[in-house]
Amino acid sequence: MSKRRRSVGLQGVMVAICLGLMALAMPAVADEGRDASGIRAEALGLALPLAAELSRSLGALEAMVEADLPFLVDQRRARVAELREALGDWPLEAAGQAEKLVAAWRQELAYGREIDSWRGLLVGDDGREVDYLRLGRVGLYFLTPDGREGGVWSRDEARWQSLEGPALAELRKGVAIARERRAPELLALPVSIRPGAPWLASTGPLSAWPEAAQAPQSEALLALAVRQVGELRDALNDSWLMLGSELALPERPEEGASGAAAAAELLRHLEAWTRESGQWRRFEAPVAGGDGRIASRDAARVGDLLLLGGGDLLRPSGDDSARRLAVVEGLDRDQRARLTAAWAGGEALLLDPTRGQLLDALARQPSLMERFHQGGVVGYVVVALGVLGLLVALLQFLYLAAVRWRLRRQLRDLEHLRDDNPLGRVLERFRALRQGLPPEALEARLDEALLAELPRLERGQGLVKLLAAVAPLLGLLGTVTGMIVTFQAITVFGTGDPQLMAGGISQALVTTVLGLVTAVPLLFAHTALTSRSRGLVGLLEGNASAALAEHLEAQPAPAAVPEPGPREARLAHA
Repeated sequence: MSKRRRSVGLQGVMVAICLGLMALAMPAVADEGRDASGIRAEALGLALPLAAELSRSLGALEAMVEADLPFLVDQRRARVAELREALGDWPLEAAGQAEKLVAAWRQELAYGREIDSWRGLLVGDDGREVDYLRLGRVGLYFLTPDGREGGVWSRDEARWQSLEGPALAELRKGVAIARERRAPELLALPVSIRPGAPWLASTGPLSAWPEAAQAPQSEALLALAVRQVGELRDALNDSWLMLGSELALPERPEEGASGAAAAAELLRHLEAWTRESGQWRRFEAPVAGGDGRIASRDAARVGDLLLLGGGDLLRPSGDDSARRLAVVEGLDRDQRARLTAAWAGGEALLLDPTRGQLLDALARQPSLMERFHQGGVVGYVVVALGVLGLLVALLQFLYLAAVRWRLRRQLRDLEHLRDDNPLGRVLERFRALRQGLPPEALEARLDEALLAELPRLERGQGLVKLLAAVAPLLGLLGTVTGMIVTFQAITVFGTGDPQLMAGGISQALVTTVLGLVTAVPLLFAHTALTSRSRGLVGLLEGNASAALAEHLEAQPAPAAVPEPGPREARLAHA
């Protein structure tokens, strides 16, 4: 505790004691002055206990700021100092100070339920400016402006721990999400708190309060408590802080209740909720699995940002969301492995920067089969054509692989021709030609034999190419028809519900996705078939040309005819 806090606190206590002695030592006056003295004594009887309770609550606020994560420290300390100075100077105006103290606690509670990012001097190194990321009271991180260095604050060790590799990449992602430069997603980051680590003790139950409900200050305090309790119940209605703890929403004060007691009760509730926002709790709760069966299992809550159990993320479910949980579907294998490691004592957790909205989106995310059925009739047709094209491509690819193996076997033994491969059939037809044909005729017959083999080698390529071109067009057709249906729904129901439009547009785009997903592998299959068939055709043409050349070289050269002399030429002319 600082010297300034002790001196200011002592000053407030001394003022309160002096005022109490003055009230006790006030002499009796005439009958006409008794009413004024009674009101003053009643006001003092209300202000002094309330001032003591405010001083206690303010001390708890100051202790929490000092023990908390070191974010916005100067601003929060200045708020506490201002409140303490005002309470020490004007203890009789405790009712007015109560509203300011409630607002301070409300702000501290909000810190534990939000994410934030700002730039400032690094804690522990005033000569360095960094970007901060805060996830409630669960994690406090820094990132250098160039993004090359980062760290997480350890509340137990009161120092920074450096982050490297994937954790540093996740930190850069988190800063971008906090600044709304990137779509929200789960962050795999270590946290600043540890399970079971002691932090702040409870302040205990309230003591008895004097009955002063009819005093003017009590009426103002009662109105303050009623308004603040209503706002607090609305703000904490979706909070996870009640899970694994003994917290409950504050009850609205009854009409005619003591305003001082109601204000003090409100402060105690705010203190308890704020302390709980920085705790890591393990507890047992009923959890609904992916099959809908509910079973009791161990769970953990990290602040107001994360619920997990084993290798699963959890979320509140049902009308009794404060007590019953459900497994979040839609996580991949790496995320589940990370959660399993974190449950077993690992450091990195999957944090939801949206405080449950992202988990709800993951829970509502349709499965692969549901996406497929959203495409409707057009989607079924697209997928069927894609399956047909891939089946044709696969069969033809297997046929070409077999042909290639047979060709290689034939090349190793050209003396014994086989009719189970194109080269054997072409050479066999070539050898069956009668001798003495001119080279032009031999070449024409050889080309004829090669052309007869091409349809088998290029079979199915045209169909695969056609399906690859048709699939995106059918997907576009499904999208257009789906958009027509969506706009018809907007015409009927209006644009008041954005989820209605988003859901219809999402379903309409499924057919386009199916068309593209179908066309891409078909294009690859067509390219593979074309390349393989061209290779085989080139092999056939090369060996056939070699056979033709060998045949022509083996034939004897025709006898040379002597040129006629002058006399023979004249006789021939005659």
